[in-house]
Amino acid sequence: MSHLRTFKLTERDLRPGCREIQVEGELDLAVADQLADGLTRAGTECLHLLIGLESCEFIDSTGIAVIVHAHNEFAERGGRVAVYAPADQVLRVLSVTGLTSNGMVFESAEEALSAFGSPA
Repeated sequence: MSHLRTFKLTERDLRPGCREIQVEGELDLAVADQLADGLTRAGTECLHLLIGLESCEFIDSTGIAVIVHAHNEFAERGGRVAVYAPADQVLRVLSVTGLTSNGMVFESAEEALSAFGSPA
């Protein structure tokens, strides 16, 4: 019997120059390219990006690498990527990898948005 996994990305503009991508399900090698495509698309359309992880049940090193790559790409253009509301298991992984100590992970979308500063 095959195990069906649910993975979904939901994208929306929050304000001019700022987009949000919600990750639902398990973010791993099998689906990381879908997130990478979404982040690349967002990068051509906005300066700041929020990644919501409250519905992300699992993240592996591939998913983390995609987020870190996006963070570096946005930073090179003067933008920023922030992750918010990770579920407990995902937060533990982000913490072990050091991402929670670099100002990239926030408890809520509001906190992350305020870190971006006022809209242009």
